[in-house]
Amino acid sequence: MRAPFAGLHRALMLALAGVATALALPAAAQVPSPSYASFSERLPCVHRIGRCFDATIGGKPVEVIADKAEFDKLKALLPTLNSNVRDVHWIVREPVPGAQALDVATRATALGLPHVGDEKEEPDVIVYALDGRDLESESELVANSSVRINGQPVVTQQETLTQDFLPPGRYAFAIKYLGRKNWDRKWVFLTVAR
Repeated sequence: MRAPFAGLHRALMLALAGVATALALPAAAQVPSPSYASFSERLPCVHRIGRCFDATIGGKPVEVIADKAEFDKLKALLPTLNSNVRDVHWIVREPVPGAQALDVATRATALGLPHVGDEKEEPDVIVYALDGRDLESESELVANSSVRINGQPVVTQQETLTQDFLPPGRYAFAIKYLGRKNWDRKWVFLTVAR
């Protein structure tokens, strides 16, 4: 036996589902690039993928890898070139001259400014050579104020470049924006001109 309002109930459920879908679409459209990556509207910098600041390398703009297929292709390639490189969501499309490749500039985006604040100090940049290049560097001890033991910063050893240029090849940069309120990081793929 069929309930007298079953057709009306089904039509109402479909209409409500359509309204819910319509309401969900604008929120999804609000997600900044890369749209395929996790996003928190309340804490847009929490995933530390670089949405909260803009950067240039050698005067060339750092652009988002908006196409998930391009991101996936690069994600599959990078571990074969350097196992220390993480998910790279950003790219410099034009080759950068080697003498300018270490010139990195950052500034907070409109999305990030309320969360990370104005730039507090120059960005931290870690350079990963992807084509087996040996870069001239020296070991040094550096106080890491983000980690403290008994109130004192931990001292860590790091390799610091002693050259002011990069030889031709492919690189990944981990750029850490240090704002007055918080921080964010971009992993960037770039090619240094031959």
